[in-house]
Amino acid sequence: MDYPVIDVETTGMRIRDLIRESGHTVTEVSDYLGTSTSLVYRYIRGDVLPSIDRIVALSIYLGVPIERIIAIS
Repeated sequence: MDYPVIDVETTGMRIRDLIRESGHTVTEVSDYLGTSTSLVYRYIRGDVLPSIDRIVALSIYLGVPIERIIAIS
């Protein structure tokens, strides 16, 4: 059965672009999420996906729908 898969690298690029567009810094985002800047950079590089809770928090903080953060392949 085929089902959608989250594209980790493209999701990371989207997070990077959305942070830039919002005018926030990685430090501000990591402070909001209650995590380290190194973890946010791991999201941006596409090394790991944020948890569902953090994706929702990013959506709220950056003022975008979740669909703009998650890339499906």
